[in-house]
Amino acid sequence: MGRRKRCDDDAYDDSVERAYSGEAPKQTSQESSKEKSDDEIERMRLKKKAKKEVQKQKKEVAQKKEAKLREAKRKQNEDVNKLREEIKKRKVIEKTKPASKSFVGTQKGVKYCDILLGKGPLIEEDKKVQVKYVLRAEHKQGKVLDSGENFSFRLGKGDVISGWDIGLLGMKEGGIRHLIVPP
Repeated sequence: MGRRKRCDDDAYDDSVERAYSGEAPKQTSQESSKEKSDDEIERMRLKKKAKKEVQKQKKEVAQKKEAKLREAKRKQNEDVNKLREEIKKRKVIEKTKPASKSFVGTQKGVKYCDILLGKGPLIEEDKKVQVKYVLRAEHKQGKVLDSGENFSFRLGKGDVISGWDIGLLGMKEGGIRHLIVPP
């Protein structure tokens, strides 16, 4: 009968064979299972605790991201609302018809009227300017011939018609000016 077959039998005591071969005596199955179960329980507790800690950290990170997103969205909404208000004000200002007496005549028959004074520095010659414009036929409510946003050029260099060079000179950045340029 082989050793394996003898070991499977619960009645067989292999302590003599173990002592002869130099192996440590085998613990009873109840003792070893109790130690294993205690170790296993402790290991599972630690594992569960670590898992809860990781979940807690993930939740905190998610909450921080959500708070940042809410703050960014709130700020974006504020910026959009400010921009809308500014656009509304500008539209109202642009629609107001300036009095014919308020126009200032300059050289070559160019006339201008400041509808909204800007808060920035004065526009000077040889400086690059960026404008939004609407070209209308005959008067302020006339047919729109051309329009553009973010049109940039150097003032006084002849990049545009001379009426623009003359009419924009001395204007403040951020302002609105109505120009009448003769043909």
